[in-house]
Amino acid sequence: MTPSPIPNDITLARQAETGDESAFRHLMQRHLQSLRAFISLRAPIPDLIDEVAHDAFVFAYQNMKDFKEGSLQPWLRSIAHNILRDRMKAYARDCAKHERYSEQVRWEMALEDSDKPVSDESDHLATCIEKLRYHQRTVLDLRYEAGLSSEEIARRTGRSTLAVRTLLMRVRQQLRKCIESQMEQKPA
Repeated sequence: MTPSPIPNDITLARQAETGDESAFRHLMQRHLQSLRAFISLRAPIPDLIDEVAHDAFVFAYQNMKDFKEGSLQPWLRSIAHNILRDRMKAYARDCAKHERYSEQVRWEMALEDSDKPVSDESDHLATCIEKLRYHQRTVLDLRYEAGLSSEEIARRTGRSTLAVRTLLMRVRQQLRKCIESQMEQKPA
């Protein structure tokens, strides 16, 4: 007795299109590991691997009529690539919204504090800024004087966006410590 030949992806796809769930399960078993490897090389967040793979198979199942020839793998990869791209765009939009919201909260807090008596903090801030290195002052000026985003600063300075954000965070921490130190040294 000879074993039955393993059906190709087209045959399985046509069977799955008619509602044969076992044919689609066979396609999933055949291509899942390879698809997960493809996604894992592109996904910056490991949690996305299974989600994108799942969504790619769901999309493929719902649109099986669009699969025409050859191996299912390139089609699945294309679907996964598009899903991952859309997720990353949404993630970037969410990050930008959170950053704008944080900026707005800081402005509102600053406006609330503007009613309080003026302290020597601004004098201390000026002194502390003078102590910064040139590239630190430059990035600080581009952010707060010119109002540029981290992405724009990165393009102008030849740094990555992450490097600019990290530098700004460290400079703010350094300035806070410097001001606090000067406030403590202030004679009573």
